[in-house]
Amino acid sequence: MKLSKKKAVIGSAVVVSAAVVAVAVGSAYASAGESDTEVVSKETTVERGNLTVGVTESGSVTISSLEQEVDLGDSSSSSSSSSSSSQSMGGSSSSSSSSSSASLEVEEVYVSVGQTVAAGDPLLKISDESLNEYLSDLQDAVETAQAELDSANVTAKSDELDATYTYNTNIAEGNVAQAEYDAKVAELQAAIDSAQADVDESAEKIATYTALIASGEDYSAALAEEQANYNTLLAKLSSAQSAYTTGLVSAQEEYDEAMLNYNNASSIYSVETNSIYDDVEDAQEELEDAQEALDEFTAAIGDGIIYAEYSGNIETVSYAAGDELTSSSTVVTYQDTSDVTITVSVAQEDITAVNIGDTVNIELAAYEDVLYEGTVTSMDTSASSGSSTVSYDVTVTFTGDTTGVYTDMTGNVTFVTEEVEDVLYVSNKAIINEGTTSYVDRQNDDGTVEKVEVETGFSDGVYCEIKSGLEEGEIVLIESQVTSE
Repeated sequence: MKLSKKKAVIGSAVVVSAAVVAVAVGSAYASAGESDTEVVSKETTVERGNLTVGVTESGSVTISSLEQEVDLGDSSSSSSSSSSSSQSMGGSSSSSSSSSSASLEVEEVYVSVGQTVAAGDPLLKISDESLNEYLSDLQDAVETAQAELDSANVTAKSDELDATYTYNTNIAEGNVAQAEYDAKVAELQAAIDSAQADVDESAEKIATYTALIASGEDYSAALAEEQANYNTLLAKLSSAQSAYTTGLVSAQEEYDEAMLNYNNASSIYSVETNSIYDDVEDAQEELEDAQEALDEFTAAIGDGIIYAEYSGNIETVSYAAGDELTSSSTVVTYQDTSDVTITVSVAQEDITAVNIGDTVNIELAAYEDVLYEGTVTSMDTSASSGSSTVSYDVTVTFTGDTTGVYTDMTGNVTFVTEEVEDVLYVSNKAIINEGTTSYVDRQNDDGTVEKVEVETGFSDGVYCEIKSGLEEGEIVLIESQVTSE
């Protein structure tokens, strides 16, 4: 907030709106070589406003900077710090697909250091040729990313079908596992039974032929043949018994595997489908990054011009015609008029009067008739020691309009300890005290001077509150003696 001193006066502030007229009212006669003494009266006006007393310290102004950056979407670029503002051009994708291999060439720069700009004003222009090439690369990146996404979707759907087929197979095989196990065991047992029956039948024939030979009949050839057949059948029985043993183990393994897959069919399906869409998600992110890069680039400098993000004074300009824009680089810096501060050192005996959030008055040497308001925003608890004093740095942030305030301007900060508002006041020098009664010499409209009794109140050391006896705008006189040789 910026106020006229007519509305707020601080301690030793200069007299405001006081018309000063020197009037000779008398002189003392002196011979040659002796001094003459004149009583001179100065006119001052009765004012209305605030009177304030407090701790006053001096310091200099600091204005923060705002950076306007460009981000071309380079995979190696990092995000801007929190203390600066970034104008994105091409996004901040970690993928090279959203980055252009082309470069942007500055054709013309419209601003210079010290120039005041408004948000939306053009800062610089990119050449049409480099702009079109860069834009084409970003569009190609979007098309490539879309194709990769489509391919990833096809692969994922195929993998999902395979996983579904495996699930259905595991369920089906589990449902028939017991029946297949029983059938396999029965088959193996049937082979043994069949082989045993053949052996038994051959043994009966051998017994028959042996009996016939014993009765005198000649069956020796048939007996020999059947004995050979018996041995063959006996070997087959042994083989069937061996096959039963190994087949039973194999059948048990197949049964156990089928039941394991059956019981875990859902888990197997989840595992097989858990990551099949990872590539799709990655491809989707690539596409979004590429599209974002294109959209942000088009929004930022689609017409080939970079515009100011802020209003304020330009502090630095980073590019000139013919330069190439680089990723995450500062285009210009501005004075941040929303962050104007002044730092003063407050002695240890006065620091107790200062608190974070206090409203203070600021007077700048450059503007004697202007009073600014500020707020205490920080206090350094680390004391700075001089030869005989200990003090603490206190930072005050300007509030309200800071137009015309520049870095390193000097001024005084008053931390208000007592204040009266909207009162009549005159210079302390105009008060004439006679005992317990106070008077002033009031100059009437006709030029005559009248001695008027007044009731005084609060004083800031320079001005005194008038509770009664005068009205705003009246003229009172301040008398002083001037000696001349």
